[in-house]
Amino acid sequence: MALAQELYGVPASRLDSFVAQWLQPNRGWKEEVLEAVRTVEQFLRRENLQGQRGLDQEVRVLKVVKVGSFGNGTVLRSEADVELVVFLSCFRSFREEAKYHQAVLRLIWEKVWQCQDLLDLGLSDLCMTQGSPNALTFTIQTRGTAVPINVTIVPAYRALGPSVLNSQPPPEVYVSLIKACGYPGSFSPSFSELQRYFVKHRPTKVKSLLRLLKHWYQQAYHPGSGRPHPQCGRRVQMGHSRSEGQSVPETGLLL
Repeated sequence: MALAQELYGVPASRLDSFVAQWLQPNRGWKEEVLEAVRTVEQFLRRENLQGQRGLDQEVRVLKVVKVGSFGNGTVLRSEADVELVVFLSCFRSFREEAKYHQAVLRLIWEKVWQCQDLLDLGLSDLCMTQGSPNALTFTIQTRGTAVPINVTIVPAYRALGPSVLNSQPPPEVYVSLIKACGYPGSFSPSFSELQRYFVKHRPTKVKSLLRLLKHWYQQAYHPGSGRPHPQCGRRVQMGHSRSEGQSVPETGLLL
């Protein structure tokens, strides 16, 4: 709690230096984490899921997007949690995503264990996480300093098309979203690029404020080891299930 106590005593004129000294990650550390994550991205782009688990068409990876803190530039120091949204060609509508989502997750799960590049990074704790939406999670390590990185993979329908930076989604996207009748948040990854761009292109002052808010939240509301976090999900591992503290995927969060 030392940092939280220091934060409350920092005058407004020194908040920028507080962020730089305590919250902003070291450039070398961040690059080392991103280098390991690029191995995961390359794995996703080269895998072929054609004709398996009820997928009767060629399945191509249209795009892999880093979302959350690493995607929008508000990562905290030593916060090595990276979420990747994988847009796939087999999802041609929200309904098809709901239909094939679990099958795609299981296919990726099978492929991950066969990837030597990920095994070389100390692949561990591979499991399925139930939530809105369901996701695949695992841990790898950086090559140099063996920093553990928690990776979350979420398949999604590319509802917004190839270009979303300077355009608004057409009304038809929201009409089809409503008609799909999904659970709250289940199709949030389809809009993750809008969330990412909204924050990524804000001024540095805004990103510093977001870092301060996240740091304050973590320090003020962290429940400790005695009880689960109120935003925990239920993690289901292949072969058995167990309850474990698991943060909400950042596709469902703006920060």
